[in-house]
Amino acid sequence: MQEPASDLVSVVIPVYNAEKHLEETLASVFAQTYPHIEIVAVDDGSKDRSIQILEQYPGRIHVVKQTNAGAAVARNRGVQEAKGKWVAFLDADDLWTPDKVQRQLEACSGYAWSHTDSVFMGGVNDGRKDSDFTKKHQGQILEQLICSNFIGTSTLMIQRQVFLDAGGFDESLRSIQDWELWIRIARQHPIGFVDAPLMKYRVHAVSASRSTRKTLPNHLKVIDKVFAIGGPAEALSHLKSSAKARSYGICSQIAEEEGDFSFALRCSMMACQQEPTDPSRWVRVTKAFIKYLLSLLGYKKHLSADHH
Repeated sequence: MQEPASDLVSVVIPVYNAEKHLEETLASVFAQTYPHIEIVAVDDGSKDRSIQILEQYPGRIHVVKQTNAGAAVARNRGVQEAKGKWVAFLDADDLWTPDKVQRQLEACSGYAWSHTDSVFMGGVNDGRKDSDFTKKHQGQILEQLICSNFIGTSTLMIQRQVFLDAGGFDESLRSIQDWELWIRIARQHPIGFVDAPLMKYRVHAVSASRSTRKTLPNHLKVIDKVFAIGGPAEALSHLKSSAKARSYGICSQIAEEEGDFSFALRCSMMACQQEPTDPSRWVRVTKAFIKYLLSLLGYKKHLSADHH
């Protein structure tokens, strides 16, 4: 039996018009203290210099090219091409600390998959840990996960065979594919967690997860899918309202940070409809309503978004 200390880890990086941050992201992989790593970069039809950057490292990066099909397709293709026992995902604008892979393998090699904490780069929460806002869990996590996606994709490491057995990312979803897959895997496998911010998550205007008007319908689609008959959360139907309220609440927060105050208010009211007895939902509605009013009245200087 192979020791975890010598297992090959395949780092799968989906790349789409990522020239601005790609070299810094690659450098954070090259700097890993764990020696047995391969990089599989899937260029998803980039129109900028991404391919030229990837091809600057012959022999160090396995470059795969495809026509633009989205991150889910790119990640699935990367795992197909990977040779490692383990697969770790990294978005082309995120960064790892140098000890990320080594610490995660040492702490979590007894699990089929694991995740770590992360820290925000940019945005209103710059320098704050994700765990300051979203509680992290380990072990049997299905019930917690269907109410909150607390697993950052760029923190995740998983046995390649477990990923393949689960069927990979749902390519029909243009966002939130990670959450839907994690729920399917969590039904069968407990997860490990490293309580340290080993990934730096870059927040900027084009982050897919920040476009709330586009992502909210996918949130609701995933919730309906996982709670459906035969779905991984079929037996947990009592949690469906909480899952919806959480998604609406998160979208309200992010919309407010984006300055989309009307959508923030709408989402906060939808969260209230799902959980009308939760006082925090009413607090959110009140804050969103005040921000929306101020925006109508033109008081821009008072509209800096609250932290979560």
